[in-house]
Parts: sequence; structure tokens; C-alpha cells
Amino acid sequence: MIAKTKVHTCRKCHGKELTKNGTNACGNQQYHCKTCGAYGVLEPRERYTEEEKELILRAYQERPSMRGIERSYGVCRQTLSAWLKKSRAASIP
Repeated sequence: MIAKTKVHTCRKCHGKELTKNGTNACGNQQYHCKTCGAYGVLEPRERYTEEEKELILRAYQERPSMRGIERSYGVCRQTLSAWLKKSRAASIP
């Protein structure tokens, strides 16, 4: 059986000289590119779309707890708090 080797490339310069550089707070493997000097995760998690943010913020307006929103939608409480601060700052003239 022939095993295929996956070659990782840098997201910024597409160089192949990557070294492992520990883990981040979530436990994902961090890498350092020796070509361009960039640090980071090879495949970062997808961000929330604007529609998802609006849905979650509307759900929060119905008065559930932040922990309830966290359990229901899988969004971190700190992220929800940052979104609420932004929305309040945008609504104040």
C-alpha cells in the first residue's frame, strides 16, 4: 500500500519551509514559516457570517442568558460580548 504524504504550505507566501511552533490556547498546532516569517494555524476555523451574527444577536434580545446562547449556538461568551459591545457602539449617535 502506498501512503500519500501531505505537504503543508504557508497561507501567506505558499512556501513549504514550515516548522511546528507549539499550540495555541485552543490546542491547535501552530506553525512558523521560515520563508516569510509568518506564524499561525494552517487551517483556521471559519468565522461567523453576518447573517449568523444577526440571528444570534436577535436571539439574545429575547432575554436568554449568555450561557444559554453559548450552548444553543456554539458561540463563545466572549465573542458574544464583543458583538454586543460593537452593536451598542454603532447604535449610539
